Amino acid sequence: MIKHNKILVPTDCSDQSTEAIRRAGVLAEKFGAEVHLLYVMEPSMYFEMDMVAIPPLDEVDHTVQKGVLKRIKAQVKLFDFKLIVHIKESIGDPSRSICQFAESLPADLIVIGRHSEKSMFAHMLMGSFVERVVAHAPCSVLVTVPHSLTGSEKS
Repeated sequence: MIKHNKILVPTDCSDQSTEAIRRAGVLAEKFGAEVHLLYVMEPSMYFEMDMVAIPPLDEVDHTVQKGVLKRIKAQVKLFDFKLIVHIKESIGDPSRSICQFAESLPADLIVIGRHSEKSMFAHMLMGSFVERVVAHAPCSVLVTVPHSLTGSEKS
């Protein structure tokens, strides 16, 4: 199972991705693997400059990256094991970027947190982000389920 000693955890800094990192850390300790944390950023939106007054796009990108780094640092501080952080800009579907990054790393395993179910209509139109990662991953994928979906939280 663990050949390259690398576990990839895509993060959006949510509680679900924090749980995925925790579980990846347990596996990494057991198998002597590295945990690579990946945040995929979507590129800034482009507007016709004569229609909207916005700062130059490089300033917008820099501000967005600073915010991402702040959230990732806060998430990393929750753990007492080493996390190797990668931030990648994605054009198109972020799930494909995750799979391409996993292949280039190369990762032995992707650990990804599943978010609460969206509406049936939204799921039929767009599918699940996690399903797309599983469908295109170059390695095994462990999907962590939020406590609210497992019934472990009492109402």
